[in-house]
Amino acid sequence: MVRRCGSNVRLTLTVISDPLRIPGNIIDLFADTTARLGARWQAEYGTVIKLHPQIGTSDAILVTDPAALRYIFQGDTAERFIRAPEWYAMADLLAGECIGSVEGDVHKRHRKGIRPAFGVPETRALLPVFNAIAVKLCEKWENVLALETGDSTVLNISDWISKASLDTFGEVAFDYQFGGLDGHPTELAAAMPTVLLETFGFMSVSQAVVVSLLQYIPMSFIRWVLNDSPTHALDHVRNTNTVSTRIILELINDRRTMGAGGKKDIMSSILKAGLNEDPSSRLTDHEIVSELRLTWALWELCKFPDIQTALRKEIRDAREQKGGKDFTYQELQAMPLLNAVIKETLRFAPVIQNMFRENLQDDVLPLAQPITLKSGKVVNKLPIPKGTKIYVSVGGYNMNPGVWGDDAHIFNPQRWMNQDTDSTNALGMYANVMTFSAGAKGCIGWRFAVMQLQNLLSTLIERFEFSLPEKGPKIIRANCMATQPMIEGEYEKGPQLPLVVRRAA
Repeated sequence: MVRRCGSNVRLTLTVISDPLRIPGNIIDLFADTTARLGARWQAEYGTVIKLHPQIGTSDAILVTDPAALRYIFQGDTAERFIRAPEWYAMADLLAGECIGSVEGDVHKRHRKGIRPAFGVPETRALLPVFNAIAVKLCEKWENVLALETGDSTVLNISDWISKASLDTFGEVAFDYQFGGLDGHPTELAAAMPTVLLETFGFMSVSQAVVVSLLQYIPMSFIRWVLNDSPTHALDHVRNTNTVSTRIILELINDRRTMGAGGKKDIMSSILKAGLNEDPSSRLTDHEIVSELRLTWALWELCKFPDIQTALRKEIRDAREQKGGKDFTYQELQAMPLLNAVIKETLRFAPVIQNMFRENLQDDVLPLAQPITLKSGKVVNKLPIPKGTKIYVSVGGYNMNPGVWGDDAHIFNPQRWMNQDTDSTNALGMYANVMTFSAGAKGCIGWRFAVMQLQNLLSTLIERFEFSLPEKGPKIIRANCMATQPMIEGEYEKGPQLPLVVRRAA
């Protein structure tokens, strides 16, 4: 397909270098079990790559260039790019109609209703809940260590952190107790941690072919398959969505009946905002959903014990200055190494590896890093025709040497020490990384996620020392819709991150 933009710019993807010439290489993105493919392709082929779906379907591009991503996600030009339509059906399946599955005025309405719950004052008010759950997790580990004959034990960190994160989310979002750390999980708590793995797992080649063909299937049929077809693989996510919707509606009805009072949870803030707005901008009950997870920081710190030791000293010194009291929001922000470790973890191990966009009109992408066309011509802008499928590699951008330096492929918190980000060229919601997406459609709860990381990581590192098991299993970054730690060859057991834990001296 070739069109003209203005008088002399040809709109065609055929001019782009396509070293990955085998039809079907888009399938590799979906079936990738390493969560590193986008970064590897970028290192080998550049920041804009032509991709080929299976035979008979249109081409697409993989983008990791920072200027192109700013153009796609931020500013006025972001309105020209929508999430790929097939994404909407998947988001609906996981969370119902929500902020992640709508566009245009509906998206603006959702964001307007939710925004009051995720401001800086509202996030700071949740810190006591974060503290309480972090301390509770520490007490559970102390109890486990007390039963050991030695001074250490091996814990599945992924399982424990998942329970703590879910308990935290329940209390700060709905004032609801999931019961994960208590060992008595509720119906919803039991279903949520494995929903992505059991629904999507590692895609087979045939499954990846189906996913990459979704753009050519009518949305009505896709929604029927996801929501109503007798497909066993989708039963778990459907059940989880049904249970979560029922519980959340019950909580909302109770809160409306009793009144929010002085409660600081997110749902109370949203309901207060919604009840004070006109009906056209009010959130409907089933649109209040979110989640998060932490594991990778501890794994990286196990591989760099000197960083772990320095971080523990920073935290303990700060605690001593406070006389042992809990840290405030400002004090958490004031720890340079703690925040450097968190930023580097978010850069190095993003939970979502790929995002998908489609342009609504013929356009021209600016490029920070020039590319060479098939003809040998070097260009710093790329015309793309309307309807181009744009695959955004979050992992690729987060490891772009042009942005992060030649050591972009290495976990190095030191890169953040005394670093000043150029705000005019910043990308993303936080720290110039794409982990929380960017622009008006970026993750609205990023402050929530960062503060939980700050609180939980500082509490755990202060009290415990973490190391890798001697002759331990090989851990991989498994791409199951979200990046999760798994033991190679034991994928059927779900997320696992066994680490040696002992009381810190």
